[in-house]
Amino acid sequence: MKPSRVTSNSILVLSSEIIDRFLRFVLVIFAARLLGDADYGKITFAIAFGALFLILADFGLHQLLIREIARTPEDVERLMGNGLLIKLLLSGFTAFCIYVAAQLTNKPQDVMYTVYIIGASQITGSFAEYFSTVFQGMQRMKYVAIASLILSISNTVIGVLVLVLGGSFLTLAWVYLVSRMLKLIYCLVAGLKFTKIVVRFESSILKFLLLEGAVFGILRFFSIMYTNVDTTMLSLMIGDETVGWYNAAYRLIFAMMVIPIGIMRAVYPALSAYYKSKREAFNHLFEKTFKLLFWAGTSIAIVVSLLSDEIVLLIFGEEYINGAAALKILVWSTAIYFIGTTLTHATRSAGKQAFTAKVVATSAFLNLILNFILIPRYSLVGAAFATVMSEFFTFGFHLWFVGRYITKPPFLRLLPKVLLINLATGIFVWLMIDLSLFMTLGLVGLGNVGVVFLSRYFTKDELLRLQNVMKSLRGSQI
Repeated sequence: MKPSRVTSNSILVLSSEIIDRFLRFVLVIFAARLLGDADYGKITFAIAFGALFLILADFGLHQLLIREIARTPEDVERLMGNGLLIKLLLSGFTAFCIYVAAQLTNKPQDVMYTVYIIGASQITGSFAEYFSTVFQGMQRMKYVAIASLILSISNTVIGVLVLVLGGSFLTLAWVYLVSRMLKLIYCLVAGLKFTKIVVRFESSILKFLLLEGAVFGILRFFSIMYTNVDTTMLSLMIGDETVGWYNAAYRLIFAMMVIPIGIMRAVYPALSAYYKSKREAFNHLFEKTFKLLFWAGTSIAIVVSLLSDEIVLLIFGEEYINGAAALKILVWSTAIYFIGTTLTHATRSAGKQAFTAKVVATSAFLNLILNFILIPRYSLVGAAFATVMSEFFTFGFHLWFVGRYITKPPFLRLLPKVLLINLATGIFVWLMIDLSLFMTLGLVGLGNVGVVFLSRYFTKDELLRLQNVMKSLRGSQI
């Protein structure tokens, strides 16, 4: 795969992810303002609760299939057919587990129904992601982009309409289900262009998928647990209003994740292919991706942390101002995640996902323990601190492991310039704090980019390559 194609795929997926996250965030704003903090807290609890069981429907198949299809595209039909058998069995088991676990929460009946509907939508979405592994493995990212847009447009348009007409959080849960069904239909139909989709039973492949996928599954389980346990615990230990405040902040963080997720979705198949055959190309692609996300993540964190009160007031209103304290802390987990995701994808590409699974599992348990300690004392601020500390734990161990066994991350080499860029960015924010939020963000953004150029953080070759790719992206064949 040519570097220009990797970059083009990255830009395409990132563009679709930006649109997707923007539209989802529009829905979040409407939901938060029209439902109120308590009812908004109820539906975010349902989403987080169902997500804790979603790994049972995945079991690591998705990441494994992307890697294997990228390496051996001629085996796509056998891989997908055998994987589908596993997927069907696991999805039924997942639905059963969500139902049984929901009965133990003692939540009101309307919240219970919402959990069931959201659970069904998450399983449906998981099937859509399963079929989209064909597009990702074969690096046909335009299909991934279209599927993402189908989900986000339908979800947002129908969701906003329902909310404006006075719909409840239970009604909104049905919108989630319908939109994911539309995405599933598209992924299923589009997938037929690349392979037949039939259930197959081949013991050798089934064994391979189960054993190899188990490591990815463990990794994903603890990643999901790490991401959603704070919301669930806040709901059970504090209350739905606090969950609403916390998730107002967390949804802002979620929207920012579009950058690393979009880039790594396009880069990961190429890293997987390069590691086996072109190690120099692997090292080069890893370093450039790390460099880009290091700058982007820390720059966003410093700006959002300093302007958290103004951002929450503008987007969600006075009712959610308590969430600003959590946002000020949570955004630093975003900065760590930006650069950490390049490290975790490097281990997966190199077949070292077992290490990542162990670290993420330990981090998830650490996060759980910290939440138990900090939430009763410090509420949503304690949950935010637990998230940042757990993220830093994962990052630290991966920085050491990747540097020793896979490739040398340019962390220390880039650190002085990153600190300089963000010191200047912080000063820009301080100087412009009295301006309107939009003007402040615009001017600070320009100042940040200016310092990046002056410090020569990116080389002329890197800037020229990016410029050429962006100019030719519309006419390129991806």
